[in-house]
Amino acid sequence: MKKNFIYLVILSTIGCSAPKQVSSENQTSKQKTTSNPLEGTWVLKNVLMGDAMDAPCGFANEGKVKEMNLIFTSEKGSSGDMKKLYGHSSVNDFSGGYTVLSYDEKSKTGKIQFSPLISTKMAAVEPAFMECESRYFLYLQKSEDFKIEDGKLQLSKTYPLAKGDTGNSPFGDSYKNVLYFEKK
Repeated sequence: MKKNFIYLVILSTIGCSAPKQVSSENQTSKQKTTSNPLEGTWVLKNVLMGDAMDAPCGFANEGKVKEMNLIFTSEKGSSGDMKKLYGHSSVNDFSGGYTVLSYDEKSKTGKIQFSPLISTKMAAVEPAFMECESRYFLYLQKSEDFKIEDGKLQLSKTYPLAKGDTGNSPFGDSYKNVLYFEKK
């Protein structure tokens, strides 16, 4: 009897207890954070370059270029958490990977990282379309922040102004490049 009592005391001190029940509230919040807010097809509508707003390939080319889009999937890449993306630029199709580093459901903002993109190698008749594509790929790959609101997606990167600027810039001490998309 004394032995059983000692075993009972030992077991209770090392924490043998029934597994804790996870509340449905915790399960719901975990499900929300594991969903992919970016998933789907997004069509590029505008590009902000510092202080200049432009159409995807310039207003002069509007109507002469195919729809530029970006398709985020939840399909896992070979690098763990990285997911896959596909799309069409002004000339070529492309693909790559991305990782959502953080996402705040309340503010609908997050941090993102893109892997290098690969693309088909078709050439455009007009050099302006190739320049547009290069700029699109550059802005896309350098994007660090995203915001989703009312079926619209913003991918952006903030750059500090060059050293030696007097601070009289209308941007303050930095400027942004932003890609504006709408959900298809």
